Amino acid sequence: MNSEMDKKARLYFRDQLREARATAYQDAEASQQIFFVLEHLGIFLQKKIEGLHGYKKSIEKVASRSPLFNDFPQELREWHIPFANLYDLVRDGRNDALHVGAYARHLTSHAVQLSLILEDALMFESNRVSDFMVRDPVQAFEWQPLSFVRQQMLVNSFSFLPMFLQEDSTWYLLSDYSLAQYLREPSKTERKKRLAITVGSSIQSKAIKIDKATCIIAKTAINEAMEQFDGKPILVVEMNDQKKLIGIITAFDVL
Repeated sequence: MNSEMDKKARLYFRDQLREARATAYQDAEASQQIFFVLEHLGIFLQKKIEGLHGYKKSIEKVASRSPLFNDFPQELREWHIPFANLYDLVRDGRNDALHVGAYARHLTSHAVQLSLILEDALMFESNRVSDFMVRDPVQAFEWQPLSFVRQQMLVNSFSFLPMFLQEDSTWYLLSDYSLAQYLREPSKTERKKRLAITVGSSIQSKAIKIDKATCIIAKTAINEAMEQFDGKPILVVEMNDQKKLIGIITAFDVL
């Protein structure tokens, strides 16, 4: 397998772990998705189906690229659990039928910690925005009612939504703060009226403030992108068509 394919595989499993971890954050008893990714990673590495016990050495080899694998646990044992110990805790918990309540939440916590170490290891040698960005981000459109934009922000825990204004062919960011300021109206009748207003109308009337977004292309070096972070997401656009949004990146994604 060539280095490019190796990189694609690393990013694929990193993304799978991220999605599984996000599921676990939403449900403190939902560790199954992380187990599935570990099993798929083990099958990929060993080219055969075994149990989590059989995949341990192969997965440890991948994880060892991260300083969180063993270096920090040795120096800061009170803060970090060694990967091998975490793996055993997760494996044993996976095989235990009692996956409810406090036990399940504890298991999920260990699975998330294990995932974070693997994600860090899988990102070695990644140095482009395309390696870190969230692809196909949710965006707001001028014709959508504010009620729907509010729903999208709350369901997905977004602080910003990107939007493209046709009027000046420019990308902007709509913030939860700006939306909350406008919608937090004590009168039920007025709040209902404001929720029904479209994004475009609220911007045109200056009821909602939007900020011009910083835009970069996917092949930008991550160090260069880091210099442009100002507490807001950076939008990743198509190199030959800057009207096309292909990703979004925040300091959280690089962390």
